[in-house]
Amino acid sequence: MDFQGIHGDDVEALVGAAARAARRAGRALLDGPGTMTSARAKTGTHAHDVVTEADAAAEAMIRAELTGACPGSVVVGEEGGAGEAGDGPGRDVRWYVDPIDGTHNFSRGLPLFCVSIGVTLRGEPVGGCVHEPARDETYTAAGGRLLRGGRPVPVEPARAVPMVLTDLPRAGTVPDPGELALFTELLAAADVRRIGSAALALAYVATGRADMAVTPDAFAWDCAAGRVLVTASGGTFAAVPAEPSVRRPGAFAAWRPGLDEWGAAVVAALERFPFLQGWLEDDNSLA
Repeated sequence: MDFQGIHGDDVEALVGAAARAARRAGRALLDGPGTMTSARAKTGTHAHDVVTEADAAAEAMIRAELTGACPGSVVVGEEGGAGEAGDGPGRDVRWYVDPIDGTHNFSRGLPLFCVSIGVTLRGEPVGGCVHEPARDETYTAAGGRLLRGGRPVPVEPARAVPMVLTDLPRAGTVPDPGELALFTELLAAADVRRIGSAALALAYVATGRADMAVTPDAFAWDCAAGRVLVTASGGTFAAVPAEPSVRRPGAFAAWRPGLDEWGAAVVAALERFPFLQGWLEDDNSLA
């Protein structure tokens, strides 16, 4: 498959390759043990941030499939970091892979987890795939088209009482006053849920299952796919204070059409979080 000089149809082919890899990994995750016996805290993180043997195995499977489908492309994975760019036709393509977003849920036998693969071309997000193994649903976006299971997703108006999916306040930390204030405001105005998967939250916003997602500490692989789903649905994705990177996290808010005023207020509240300001000094790009 030749990805030289990528245009719209080729981006769809890239997303198709991502979807195949994600579904294959998803089947393997459902067939494997995925229990707390194989879970451990990640090095340098708090006890809420765990990794299982299945994470590494799924990422290795995805890496092999993506680089085989697009020679020369680079896979940036949560568990294995970035590979080396090759001289093949896909040298301008990067894949951002979270093999299990929602690992803690997965390790406890809870079904709220997904495989997330975002595609960038010369640093620009152009496509994404989020596969939810427990529901056997695959959400994809390329060329501004959002699909669920290969079919267009109808755009529905936001609810009168919007549903917000959030990771506020941050796990494993003592929340600062700004976090608690924003969380309190969300509780007063919305139906608030914490599902433990940033990528899945973005997919749910894109498809209308939720109306807004707010995450204070996401890395590039957490949102590279979901952000494309949201914008393809006509929604808005806003990174705060700048793009999440592979080295430092950032916050984001995403919302459905019709919630721009409320979304802007949430972004303004996130921008006042003290812990976000220091991250601006680091690399904040998806590249």
